[in-house]
Amino acid sequence: MFLKKLFNFGKDYTHYLEKGDKYMADEQYAHARHAYEEALEKLEAGGAEERSQVESIQQKIAQTGNMLGRLNLVEAEHAISSDDRKKAEEHLNLILELAVDVDLRAKSKELLAGLAKEPIQVLQAMPAKSCGSCKSGTVAAEMYDLHEPDDNMSGEDRLALFFHSLPDDLPERYASMGEEFASGCLLKLEGDTGEAMSVFEELSAREENDILNYEMAILHYENGDYERSEKLLIKAIALNALNPLCNLGLVHLYSETGRVGEALQLLEQMVASDVMPEQATLMHGDLQAALQDESSAVESYSKLLAAPKFAKEAAERIIPILQKQGRDEEAKFLFKKYGKGCC
Repeated sequence: MFLKKLFNFGKDYTHYLEKGDKYMADEQYAHARHAYEEALEKLEAGGAEERSQVESIQQKIAQTGNMLGRLNLVEAEHAISSDDRKKAEEHLNLILELAVDVDLRAKSKELLAGLAKEPIQVLQAMPAKSCGSCKSGTVAAEMYDLHEPDDNMSGEDRLALFFHSLPDDLPERYASMGEEFASGCLLKLEGDTGEAMSVFEELSAREENDILNYEMAILHYENGDYERSEKLLIKAIALNALNPLCNLGLVHLYSETGRVGEALQLLEQMVASDVMPEQATLMHGDLQAALQDESSAVESYSKLLAAPKFAKEAAERIIPILQKQGRDEEAKFLFKKYGKGCC
C-alpha cells in the first residue's frame, strides 16, 4: 500500500474529490466529472471505510451529468434552430449518456423522436435587419453552423452569399483578404477541410490575423481538437476583441465543454463592449435557463423586450418560465403584446 501511494504521488480519493469540488464551484462540469470519476476509482480500490463514501461521489457524478445535460440541451436547441440535424442528434444523445434527470432525458427523447419523424423546423437565432416579412436570418458563418452548399450555385456566388451574411464589418474584411483566402473559404464550404486548413495555415505563416485564426479554429473544432480551437480563438480575440464571430465561437466552445462560468463571463464582456449585445444577452439567458437559474434568465431576457428585433424571441422564452412559476397574468400580458406579429 505504501508503494502504491508513493507511485501515485500520495493522491488518494480525497485529492480528486477536492479537485472535483473546485471545478464544480467554477462551473467546469466536464472537468469536475472527470475528477469525481477518478475519486470513485480510488474509492472502489480502497477499504470498507472508504467505500462508504462511494454513494456520495456517485451523486456528485450524477449532478455533473445533469448540468452537462442541460448545457447540451441548449446546444441541441441551437442546432435545431440552425437546421443542423446531425449536431442536434449528437447533443441529444449526449444528454441520454450523461444525464439521470428524468425531465432532461424525457425532453431529449422527445426531440430525438421529432427529428426522426420530420425535417427540422428552422427557428433562426439571429433576426435579420428587416422584420417586415416575419422571417429571420442567421449569422451564416457562426462557428458550428456551416450549411451544405447549393449545387446549382457557382463558387463565386457561394462566396458572395457567405461573405454577405457575415455580421458587422466582416463582409468587407473577408472580401479584402485576397484570392488565396477566398479559395480556402470555398474549399471549406465544399467540405474539403484538409485543403482549406492548408491554405489558411500558409497564409497565417505569412501574416497572422483574427480572421485566419478564427477560420482555422472552426476546422480544428470540427475535427474534435477543442484545445487547439480554443487557443486560436483566444489569439484571435487578442488581435481583435471586437470580432463577433471569434467571441461567439469561444462562447459555444466553453458552453459545450461544460465551462459555463467562462461562457457567461465572455457573454457579459460582449455586452459591455457592444459586440452583438442583443445576441449575447439572449444566449446569456439561454445558459442561465439551462442551469435552472430562472430568475436570472428572466432578467436577461427582459432586457431585450425593449429591442424590437429581439423582443418577440425574448418574450417566447420568458412566457413558459412565468407559467411554470404560476405568474399567469404576466405571461398572458407578454403573449398579448408579443405573441402575434413581428414588431
